[in-house]
Amino acid sequence: MKDLIDELPGLDLPVGEVTNRLELMWDSDASGSPSAFRASQMNVVLHFGWDVTAEQAQERFSALLTFAQRYPSRIIVLCPSRSIKDGSMRAKLFSQCYIGDSHREMCCCEALLLGYEPDNCGYLANQVSVWLEPDLPSYHWFCGVPSARIEQYSDNLLKGVRRSIYDSSFEGEDLSQLDWLEPSRVSDLALARLLPVRQALGQFLSGYEMRGLCENLDSVILRHSDAMSGEGTRLIEWLRDCLGECEKYDSTALEVKYIVENCDECELEFPLALEFKYSDGRYFKWRKFAKGSMGEIEASLGKSEEKISTRIKPLGAEQMIAEALFF
Repeated sequence: MKDLIDELPGLDLPVGEVTNRLELMWDSDASGSPSAFRASQMNVVLHFGWDVTAEQAQERFSALLTFAQRYPSRIIVLCPSRSIKDGSMRAKLFSQCYIGDSHREMCCCEALLLGYEPDNCGYLANQVSVWLEPDLPSYHWFCGVPSARIEQYSDNLLKGVRRSIYDSSFEGEDLSQLDWLEPSRVSDLALARLLPVRQALGQFLSGYEMRGLCENLDSVILRHSDAMSGEGTRLIEWLRDCLGECEKYDSTALEVKYIVENCDECELEFPLALEFKYSDGRYFKWRKFAKGSMGEIEASLGKSEEKISTRIKPLGAEQMIAEALFF
């Protein structure tokens, strides 16, 4: 079985030669050379775990390259290896220039890939520190790394990291429950993907007074498919926060039930669906269609009954990553 590093593109090199080869590759005095279009703004570490498949790794690697075209970055990819048994490491170097409509729009990206034994936490942190661009902020993207191992990295690999991100719809564990040193510096890609949803819901609900939305509210129900479990959890948390002031308007607000349900049939029709139920018969419903970017709102919140279509344009890969890293 191939190691994950073998499934990703790049030139195999001895670990100690990577930075020297990188300097030679971009070193040129010629006007308009690729080096003129290489100006990293940050370091981004993409950190894979054992159970990540080659397809999943390639998808995330490609997404990060797309991000780097807009936000120039030095990418470092960490790939656990089953073939390495002696504490050594393997390395690859990947570089590519992307040309837009004109030569002036060219952007050059670089990625340094490292194959390693997961048990060597200290050695891993030392090698990553050598590869980081100094004096630039660093970010860390965990993908399939067990929570127990992430905790081991807190005193070495994660020191100085500006923000760590993960995808709760992909992870098998709830990483939000980890004892992060600074929880405010941790973001969930599932929440980032919800930005268009939050904007659409907020735009509609802002047409109603807060008092009216809060009074006689009985329950808030969120149904999601398996593939959008992270979005379901993060959306109900966002709604709970938005409705946190309801106790100012209704003494029973603390009794409102917030319910998250995994919905088997949602996979085919509505992978994400929201409902507000009121004891006085009012209601608010929003559903995202499984196909395309359209959704639908049905509501009776004191005015006339309403049924309108909503367009939820998904974020591009670079927008999703930027939302998670910076906001």
